[in-house]
Amino acid sequence: MKLRFRFGKVESNSHYQDAQLATIDAQLDEQKIRNRLALSYKGLKTGLGRKPIDPVIGYKAHLLYFLKRDIISFNELPRQIQKDSDYQAFCRCQGVAFTASYLSRFRECHLTGEVAAQLHRDILSNLSLETETAPLRIGIWDSVPMPSYSTPVKDTRHCECQDPCECERHFSDPDATIGWQRPTPTKKDKFIGYRKHTVVLYSADKDQRLPIATAVCPANEADIDAIEQALCQCSKLIDILLVDQAIYDFEQITDWLTRFGVLVLVKPKSNAVLDGYPLDETKTPCCPEMSQPLVWSHLDFSDHTHVYRCGVLDCIHQFNCPRQFEIPMAEQPAVLGVFPPHTRWGRLLVALRGLIEPEFGVQTLWTRLKRLPFRGFKAFALLGQLCDTTRLLAKLASAPT
Repeated sequence: MKLRFRFGKVESNSHYQDAQLATIDAQLDEQKIRNRLALSYKGLKTGLGRKPIDPVIGYKAHLLYFLKRDIISFNELPRQIQKDSDYQAFCRCQGVAFTASYLSRFRECHLTGEVAAQLHRDILSNLSLETETAPLRIGIWDSVPMPSYSTPVKDTRHCECQDPCECERHFSDPDATIGWQRPTPTKKDKFIGYRKHTVVLYSADKDQRLPIATAVCPANEADIDAIEQALCQCSKLIDILLVDQAIYDFEQITDWLTRFGVLVLVKPKSNAVLDGYPLDETKTPCCPEMSQPLVWSHLDFSDHTHVYRCGVLDCIHQFNCPRQFEIPMAEQPAVLGVFPPHTRWGRLLVALRGLIEPEFGVQTLWTRLKRLPFRGFKAFALLGQLCDTTRLLAKLASAPT
């Protein structure tokens, strides 16, 4: 493929003063970036028209916006790049000038959320995603609000009702919806915009907890509807996905296990039941005859069946009791899982999810301080993906070599 672009000057002996940018630059394959983005340029095959600016410049400029806290807006981004030699070397734009309007056209015509997701997977494909929990690969899911550049002052109802009514409300961002930042909504936690759902690969080292899947949805969309988009992206990267109790549908969890090969593990609710077996307060299956808790033995991976044994030696039913009970995991995957939540390993897996919640809290604070000046679902789908791509690159840069 012949790429007709205006390339900036590249100095092979350029020395970065910013060590983070130097490490991140080494993780990016510029030729692969060009090949991904070149397909959207109409004059690529005909050779007609002026040569467009190298798409590497536009893509890396967007990464800089999320990497550096001193860049406060896309309008200031081109000027700040021209003033910093490290920024110019990172974006490969020495000798090539661009404006904020170019970045806007680049997002509209070339850098879509789908292309950004492909570039994110290209970075992951060059990494060895080995964790301390091998051979099991564990992912943890959570979400953060993404307020839109729309305020409640600008919303209108477009109706003639004098009294409070349920008529549809319209905002300056037509795709934005009203959501809440916490499960127990209050007026203070109300926001207008979207939610970014991210799957993070678990590791004991926080610098190795890499974001491997991203999905952006309207703020009022149910989590159970949004998580399937993330599962499509990480089906071959993880074996277990830890979620909160908002994802609590036995039939849906079984379907995901069949389609994606990922077991969605959730802490059982207080009203959970298991057909044929009573559950005690720890959600441990009990003997159908004596209601005594059974002892978990192992999981038979050949047919995904949990094997339990009776721990009572002097049971009155010992001569008629099989002493061993086999419960298929597919019957209640949320209650059983690979390691049932009532076992020591199951309790440990459920507790792992609390480790990454502070990281998502930092993201929430960052989006409040650096409010994204965009509107529309398409723009936020791209920006949500870029947020996680820069998090991935920043973690790779901070990891020990």
